[in-house]
Amino acid sequence: MTETTDAGPLADLKAKFPNGVWTTRANARLQDALIEGAGLGRLQPAVGWAARMQATDAPVPFASPQMLLFAGEYPEGWDTGDYAPVEDQVEALEKGEGPLADQAARAGLPVTVVRTPASEGVEGPLLDETELNEALRLGRETADRAIDAGADLLLIAGLGAGATTASVAVCSFIAKDDITTYQPQLHAPGGSVHDVAWMGRVAALRDHLAFNRGFKRSPEALVSRLGGAQLGAMAAAIFTAATRSTAILIDGPAAMAAMMIARDFGLAAPKWCYAPNRSAHPVVVKLAKQGGLADDLGFELDLPDAVALPLGWDLLQQALRISQALPMPEKEEPEPAVAAAAAKTEATKEPVAAEAVSTAPEAAETASTEPGTPAVETAEPEAAEEKPAES
Repeated sequence: MTETTDAGPLADLKAKFPNGVWTTRANARLQDALIEGAGLGRLQPAVGWAARMQATDAPVPFASPQMLLFAGEYPEGWDTGDYAPVEDQVEALEKGEGPLADQAARAGLPVTVVRTPASEGVEGPLLDETELNEALRLGRETADRAIDAGADLLLIAGLGAGATTASVAVCSFIAKDDITTYQPQLHAPGGSVHDVAWMGRVAALRDHLAFNRGFKRSPEALVSRLGGAQLGAMAAAIFTAATRSTAILIDGPAAMAAMMIARDFGLAAPKWCYAPNRSAHPVVVKLAKQGGLADDLGFELDLPDAVALPLGWDLLQQALRISQALPMPEKEEPEPAVAAAAAKTEATKEPVAAEAVSTAPEAAETASTEPGTPAVETAEPEAAEEKPAES
C-alpha cells in the first residue's frame, strides 16, 4: 500500500504492475508440499493472485477488508424488470437488512454504500463535464479514505439493474459489437423468460446510443456517454486502489465494466483485481477474459451483483489459511563443521594467491640475471622454428 494519491487529475496517476514472479514462486512452493494429493485445485489461482498482491511466495490471509457498494440512478427503462428499485436496495443495506447485508455481516465484512449522482442525460451524454469530474472525485476519495483507514483489500460492486445495462453499453463499445450480444435473457420470478424486461432495456439503450455514437475512446468519454456516474465512480475507485498497490475483489458486470474503464486510465488496473465468482453474463465472460483476470473459484453463481462477494471473500481467506498450513520440507542447511571448514578454506586461498603474485616478479628477475639459465631466451627461437613446420 502506498500513500494517499495527490490531488492532481486522475489521468496523471500511475499504477504499477504487480510482479507475476511471486505467482510462479507460490505455485512452486505449493508443489513442494508434503502431501499425497494434487494440491489446492481451483483454489490455487486465488493463492497465486494473492501472492503477487503481497509480493511473497507464501501469502497470508488479508487482515482488513472493506466492501464498497456503489448505487446511482440511470435513465428510464434501463432498470426494467429489476427486483427492487435501487433506492430500496440502498436503504435495506444501510439498515443492515436483506440477504447481502446478512452474508456480509457473517463474513465480518464492513459495508459502505456509496451514493453516486444520477445519470440522466437525455439526447446526449449521461453526464456533463462537471458531473463527470464529481463522479470521478467521489470514487477516488472513497478508495483513498478506505485505504487510509487501513484496508488492505477492497471489495467493489454495483447495485441496481441500471448499472448492469450501462455495463452492456460499455462492453458493446469496447468489443465493437451490438448490444444484444451482451444483453442476456432475463427471468421473471418463477423462472419464466421476462421478454418485456429484456425489450424494455434494449429499447431504452438503443434510444440513448442513437445520440452517442462515433466518439473517440477515452476513459472520460466512456464514463460521460455510456457508463454514467455509478460506473465512473467505481472505475475511479479501482484505479486509485491500483495506484496504491491495494488488492481488489470485484463481482458482476458493472464492476467488470468499471475495471475496463479503469484500464483506460492505467493498463495495470485489472491486474490488481480478482473476481472469485464469474457468472454466465456475457459482459462478465467477455471482459474477464479481455482484462486478463486469474481463473475464478468456479462458483458460476448467477445472482445480483455483489451477492457472491462474501462467499468469495470467505473462500479466498480459507485458501490462504490452507496454503499456509500445508507441511513443507525443511530447508537444507550445511552442518556447522562443514560450513566452518569451507569458510576457512576460502580464507586461506586469498593470502596464498597474493603471495604467489608478489613473488612472481622476483623469480622472473632472478632468471634473467643468472648465467647458465637461458630458458627464457631459447624459448622464443624454438617457437619461431616451429612456426614454418605448422604452416
